[in-house]
Order: sequence, then structure tokens, then C-alpha cells
Amino acid sequence: GNALVPAAASQQTGAVSAQLAKQFAERTLQNLYDYVTSFATKPDASMGMFGSGAPVQVLPVKVFEDWYNAFLRKLQRDPVAAMPN
Repeated sequence: GNALVPAAASQQTGAVSAQLAKQFAERTLQNLYDYVTSFATKPDASMGMFGSGAPVQVLPVKVFEDWYNAFLRKLQRDPVAAMPN
């Protein structure tokens, strides 16, 4: 009877929370990917074996650090606004 209503509501809330968490993670990772790949460069000869024409691109670690620090600042300021569009 009525004992199932709270359990069902709790399961629905859990499903919504899981969906929001999944959406947040997907959008955040897409934002990170888009940001860091915009800084990708082809290696040159000064990079040793990577400059040999291998089909690779280089991403400076600083790009990740800058994105991460900016994301943390946004998250601390306003967690809702930190969610990428």
C-alpha cells in the first residue's frame, strides 16, 4: 500500500539525480575536450622522436591546469552556473 509510495518516490529521485550527474559529467568532459584540443599542435623536429612525422598532436599540460583551475573557481562561485551549456 502506502509503504511503497515513499520507496517509489525515492527511486525516482535517485534516477533523476543519476541522470543529472551523468549529464553534468558528459557536458563537463565535452567542454574539457573542446577546450584542450583547441590548443593541440603538431610536434616539430625539436621534440625528438615525436618530430619524426608520427601522427600525433601535443597538448601542453598547462592547458589542462588552466581549464581545471577555471572550472574549480566557477564551481566554488556558483555550482549551477559551472555546468557547461
